[in-house]
Amino acid sequence: MFIASLMQHSFFALTATLGGSAFDAQSVTARTSWWERTGASKFAAQSHAVRSDLPQSSSRATAADIDRAWLMIDTALGSLRPRTRGLQEALLFQSQEDLSETMRTQFAIDPPSEAFAFRSPLGQGIAVCTEDTPAPIAARGLRAALCGEYLRLACAGDLAPAVQCGLLDFVARWDSTGGGGGVGDAGASLVRSAAGAKNALSVQAILSMDRSQWTAAVAADPHGSLCEQSASIIRFLTQPKSQRGIAAFQAYLRLVAEGTPSSDAFALAYGLSSDGAWRDFDAQWRAFTKSEKANPAETVRERLAFFGEGLRMLDAAGSLPLDFDALAVALTDQRFSAPRAWRPGFSCVSAECASVFSPVDGCDSSRDGPPSAPAKADPSKAAARGAKFRLESTESSSDPKSPPAVVVADSQTLRFKLSWFKTRPASEAPWVWDITRGN
Repeated sequence: MFIASLMQHSFFALTATLGGSAFDAQSVTARTSWWERTGASKFAAQSHAVRSDLPQSSSRATAADIDRAWLMIDTALGSLRPRTRGLQEALLFQSQEDLSETMRTQFAIDPPSEAFAFRSPLGQGIAVCTEDTPAPIAARGLRAALCGEYLRLACAGDLAPAVQCGLLDFVARWDSTGGGGGVGDAGASLVRSAAGAKNALSVQAILSMDRSQWTAAVAADPHGSLCEQSASIIRFLTQPKSQRGIAAFQAYLRLVAEGTPSSDAFALAYGLSSDGAWRDFDAQWRAFTKSEKANPAETVRERLAFFGEGLRMLDAAGSLPLDFDALAVALTDQRFSAPRAWRPGFSCVSAECASVFSPVDGCDSSRDGPPSAPAKADPSKAAARGAKFRLESTESSSDPKSPPAVVVADSQTLRFKLSWFKTRPASEAPWVWDITRGN
């Protein structure tokens, strides 16, 4: 099954190698171009030709995880035949400066993020940078990049942009422990709000957008609700008890890979031959959005990511809080949201949502205006509630100059901690957060 196949493999090494504070003497030697420095150390993995300036052990471990991810994606999506053969490039960078310079000089591309798939007349593949990048963002970004690259090779540009966006999010959310794959409270609430609005787009309208329409719609969507709805549609289509099963979804992808236009392929695979069939399909998805329970572990991870980015902002301003109440006030006053731009695998948590700071359901990240009171808790959704958090004194940290850690204060099952490290030795280098188990 689709979800089961996504859960079978572990990305522990991927998260560890992409998130650690690894820097060595090579990073402070005389500057030559990254392309020249890595020419002699490139090697071939099963799925990609790897070029890296990470330590050799990290490069090899990450390459092995890339191969496992590639096989997992291929198996889960129905072993589609790639239209382009041969090894793709996997470029692993320690430095953001090297990433930008190399992509521009070697491939004539401006890097859009810290992990992405790329294609130009000069080459194609994936690129990821570890410098100043939180481990979860780097790992989830790389998984999404691999999925995007696979879909491009198999389906070219013919796949509906909404399907690609949703699939990238689904794969990215699968975490390093073999769990996850669900959505946090912020994402689930945003989808419920968007899908239940009077002017809500139908599934057919979302899946029928071409690339220019999709780009314009996403640009006009400040809360990321369209991307969240697309991810929700993929979760709906791939749920274990889906009436049509994963076979229909794989059949749709195969039709697109064979050249059938995406909208026609979807209608054929799901038997949507009339307006009434589409309306029934749309109603089924909206019922799914109302009943889908938020994953409690994913809720905690997204809130910790929110706190990490918020503490980085406050640290840069020289105004770190002394306790959690002060943190809540500071971030609420700033109307802070994180991540600032939608990334696959992360819902856009906002300080405008009162439940970010308390274990109560009812977050609506799409709401503008001043913070609202927490919604009354629904006992039927107890599993989707978050957990109370607290700040851990920097006195207990290995580096008292680092921002305070955030720990889960009241859960025996969701024992996560926001920890800090630096990816380079420079004194002005920003602190980077990671999410670890145990407190």
